[in-house]
Amino acid sequence: MFRRVSFSSRQAVKKIAVLVFSALLLASVFAAVPYIVAAIPEFTARDGDLLLGTGEAAPAFALSPGGVYPRGSETSAVSEAEILPDDIEQPIPDPIPGEEGLPVFAKNLCWYDDPAEAALNVINRTKYTVTLSKYAAEKFPLRGRITEDPLVLVVHTHGSESYLQNGAEFYDAGETFRSPGDDSVTVVHIGDVLCERLEELGIPVKHDRTMYDLKDFNKSYTYSREGIVKALEENPSIKFVIDLHRDSIFNSSNENIKPLTEIEGIKTAQLMIVVGTDEGGAVHPYWRRNLVVATHLQTALNEFFPTLARPINVRSGAFNQSLSDGSILVECGSCGNTVEEAENAILRFAEAYAFMLKEEYDG
Repeated sequence: MFRRVSFSSRQAVKKIAVLVFSALLLASVFAAVPYIVAAIPEFTARDGDLLLGTGEAAPAFALSPGGVYPRGSETSAVSEAEILPDDIEQPIPDPIPGEEGLPVFAKNLCWYDDPAEAALNVINRTKYTVTLSKYAAEKFPLRGRITEDPLVLVVHTHGSESYLQNGAEFYDAGETFRSPGDDSVTVVHIGDVLCERLEELGIPVKHDRTMYDLKDFNKSYTYSREGIVKALEENPSIKFVIDLHRDSIFNSSNENIKPLTEIEGIKTAQLMIVVGTDEGGAVHPYWRRNLVVATHLQTALNEFFPTLARPINVRSGAFNQSLSDGSILVECGSCGNTVEEAENAILRFAEAYAFMLKEEYDG
């Protein structure tokens, strides 16, 4: 004769069954972990940062309505974090009423004075761990031959950025440091000097002289992105993009600081390479390839002109650098520098940049 099982006993049995099933399911998941890990493509992990494996080929690119992205990207939409300008520059202070002839103060901003102490330094404004020596040791992400076709695109997202006239050590209180009507004192002119010298050194260049900041400064990166995409579509030989800017630096006392060094007795503005990331939400999965290019370039700059380059600046914004594995943003001097000081800087930059391309890309 069977004894009736109480309701509470049945519930207890059910609970035990659920616990046993859960334990078996958890054990199955742990057992499957090795197989899941084995299926994941191998990457090289360095110092908490994820670097691309040195044997991986550069991705092919596919056109989409929003721009050019590596095939396989999760989305083809342009992220707002990608197209809005970031605060690379210090804001230019409001004019000071009643004061004219404000001075400019020269300062070495490369973090060392002795050329023998030249090193890879970084200003990292992201959550990522960035150890430049590790990136400098990585294989250059692009390889090819230098032909007569354009290899480098030079563009100016903020083309109206201007410099002081040669010989000037003061500026007017109402100075805006922008000159949309006179190319000769703007970063576009510095781009002319860069392109001419690169061509002389055997590097074919396309120069987009459009001032993308004139129509709407807050949409400058949107407009320059459209220009870059168009240039890449029309010139598939282009592998490298330089977005050439000039910085603006004011200290806490509202003093205008210009980064300056002397190279062979010649006063020369200092440069800064800016590398964007995906931290701000942009679709930019291969930003570390841009950083590899930047560290190889910084190494060449340190070798030939040890006090020319300020530390590499790593930022959360992407600055349209997802469009090419060879993209960098370059700040040539500051609004306190003269045109001549900026010219001296970009001529030396061209020497190191051409050397890098011949050694790493075409070598």
